[in-house]
Amino acid sequence: MRALPALPGAAWLALAASLLAHVALLGGERLRDEASRPSRAVTLAVAVPPRVPLPLPESAPATLMPTPPARSTPREAPPPAPPLPAVDAPTPRADTPPLRLAGPLSWPYRLRQGGQDGEALLDWRPEADGRYSLRLTRRIGERTLPAWESLGHMGQGGLAPERFALQRGGQDRQAINFDAEERVVSFSATPARLELPEGAQDRLSWWVQLAALVQANPAPGGRWRVWVAGLRGELREWVFEAVDAAPEDAGTLHLRRQPLGERDPGVELWLDPARGYWPVRLRQGDPETRGFEIRLGGVEG
Repeated sequence: MRALPALPGAAWLALAASLLAHVALLGGERLRDEASRPSRAVTLAVAVPPRVPLPLPESAPATLMPTPPARSTPREAPPPAPPLPAVDAPTPRADTPPLRLAGPLSWPYRLRQGGQDGEALLDWRPEADGRYSLRLTRRIGERTLPAWESLGHMGQGGLAPERFALQRGGQDRQAINFDAEERVVSFSATPARLELPEGAQDRLSWWVQLAALVQANPAPGGRWRVWVAGLRGELREWVFEAVDAAPEDAGTLHLRRQPLGERDPGVELWLDPARGYWPVRLRQGDPETRGFEIRLGGVEG
């Protein structure tokens, strides 16, 4: 390697200054070239953080996701509930004797109805095959009132009516039907169908049925119950109690029905032990207004 020639100090300083000037000149030109070049767009890949749901304000309605059904675990089915009775019917007595009534007979009564006097006739027709017909006809002067008719059969429990009819001009105008097989009582005046209690009666057969109940248990101060169906779809339990008879009614058993409500017109009857406790007098409501009363006037064979 060749050694540089020896120069005086002033010469070296001049050479260094010249080199620095050249370097500065070259750097300025490079900067001018970079500035004159067009700029390029740069796309930056920004990592977006996962979306975090914000809590709903208290006033905003919440939408709940359906809960998946849980797996059912087999278990024993609960025992079925016992059926409720439609009516609280008493259990019929098995030792109730058959009716001890001679027949056929027609029982004439004196009638007082709506403040007028008239007459009534009760036809009792028991048949050899155990069936019966019971018919009440009434007349005030020349005016014939609607007749009542009860048809059915007899048994150890007394009367079992099958049909009761209110008749005008010999035709059934209203009726009650007793279906012993289906245990249903139905009415022509209403679509009601009620459960038939044991021993249920119609508005005429209960006269005879009550006589049978008293025959079976004629104890003084007793109480007798009978279910009675009406034409308008009612079915009520009538409870009769013995009351003291007036002197003119001596020798009879005076019964009065317990009130059914505030507007109950009331029912009273007098039974004759000598005639199998047959009703010799019966009053329903006030005979001077809308009620009636009948009194036995004699017996015809």
